[in-house]
Amino acid sequence: MTNIFKSLFKKKEYFYYPAVPPEIDLRLRLPKENRSQMRVLNVGIGSGKSGLACQLPFLIFRRLDHVEIHKPYIDEAMKIEWDSFEVNFIHEDIRNIDYWPYDIVLMFDILEHLPKEDSLKLMDKIKCKQVIFIPLEKEFRKNIYGAESQDHLSLWTEDDFKNRGYQTEVLKDFHHEDNKIFDALWAIKN
Repeated sequence: MTNIFKSLFKKKEYFYYPAVPPEIDLRLRLPKENRSQMRVLNVGIGSGKSGLACQLPFLIFRRLDHVEIHKPYIDEAMKIEWDSFEVNFIHEDIRNIDYWPYDIVLMFDILEHLPKEDSLKLMDKIKCKQVIFIPLEKEFRKNIYGAESQDHLSLWTEDDFKNRGYQTEVLKDFHHEDNKIFDALWAIKN
């Protein structure tokens, strides 16, 4: 399929886009200009059912690479129809990736699954734009998915990002899980 054909007829982003709260609508959060020319790395596909993950198949990027440590998540994601021009799946621990030929790196609900020291090293290693979404929990939540990679290994505050030069936005009382209410955070670094 040619790029012209794709750009004319792949319009799921506008007709079938998932209903999500505006606070997490990626069409509003990610750069609009030249999005179809962007090389994007999405760290952690996960189950694909989160409000953020369910949007990615509908967005059109030039190249969308997914890196995921849990192979069953990749197997499921490979069954999805993705609107990006090129989509790749990398079965790897993100801490082992050293080459970053991307315009933007997306890390949605990822950093809390790594020891904090590893997450900080990862954030420093990435030299392109980073868009991070993370829960601001006061205590660790139980892993209901059964995959070891879903264990929470670090807790975060807004200052963890502000002190490293990220622009932040706290979404108050955004998460309602396990009879607990806690904030979420957008952190963006150019």
